[in-house]
Amino acid sequence: MKILLLISFVFLFFGCANTKNVTKNLPSVNLVVQQEKYSLILKYQFYDKFKTYDKNLAKFTVETDLSFNTSDALSNNGNKKLKIIKGTVDFKIFDKSKTKIIKTGSISSSINTGSVSSLYSIDENINFAKERIAKYLGSKLYRTILLNIYSSEN
Repeated sequence: MKILLLISFVFLFFGCANTKNVTKNLPSVNLVVQQEKYSLILKYQFYDKFKTYDKNLAKFTVETDLSFNTSDALSNNGNKKLKIIKGTVDFKIFDKSKTKIIKTGSISSSINTGSVSSLYSIDENINFAKERIAKYLGSKLYRTILLNIYSSEN
């Protein structure tokens, strides 16, 4: 019984040692954004995820359009006005020659900002919220594009 237990213990630790870990390189993606502050933040966050890519794989071009909408809302007790900022990025995934559209779509996210009293604080609060939305949408866009590229290959 001890020998059987010892053999199963050895197989437990060394049986999975021969598993092969395959890392798949990413294809080359060219992200086209508007030349404004929040779109550039989105682009930086998107490319921050791409550490290496395979030059031999198919190349893709992604055109994006980032927009923000602001609306008013009331707090729980109804005393203070809050703002809801909604960011939306519309995207189109093309092949490298831009002849075939692989996927079009839209990703959105929203944040409600707190109530502050000074005009400067209101502007800075809105700018900071837009920066956070742009970063979040950049990482969501990265995952969405990879999912669509890998599903289009199969």
